[in-house]
Amino acid sequence: MHIASILGHRFSIVTVLSNCIPMMENQAKIYGVADKLASVRSVDIPVLELEQDTPRLVQALVDESIEAIEKDGAHVIIFGCTGMLGCALGVQEGLVRRGYAGVPVIDPVPAAIKLAEALVDLGLSQSKRTYQSPPPKRIVGYDLPERERVAVPA
Repeated sequence: MHIASILGHRFSIVTVLSNCIPMMENQAKIYGVADKLASVRSVDIPVLELEQDTPRLVQALVDESIEAIEKDGAHVIIFGCTGMLGCALGVQEGLVRRGYAGVPVIDPVPAAIKLAEALVDLGLSQSKRTYQSPPPKRIVGYDLPERERVAVPA
């Protein structure tokens, strides 16, 4: 959602089923980007059916993405399910064919991996003032005195 916020003014999420919509809307609030969320839409294809008919899935994603662009004002599209992995290029091509070139389509799996790689390459990690390391603590079973340790047969 943060990547989508960088790439455009407003974004929409296209997910699997409508019962996922409240969760996605809540996540946008938690992440502080609810004002950038244009909509959350669903293709009404259960997760277990996503791999069975990829052309149907891609067409449904294109159709819902166009609805999000035209009716909700989306400038960026995000997939709301990792089961949609690998469909971004097909959806992007479908949007171009329908006159919507220039609308980014984000597949969250590769986007998250590439973002993590970029952070590592830049030598960046989380702020220790925000996300502090936990204090040292005794881990039961690992720091027993010698006399209390049980020999494990080899």
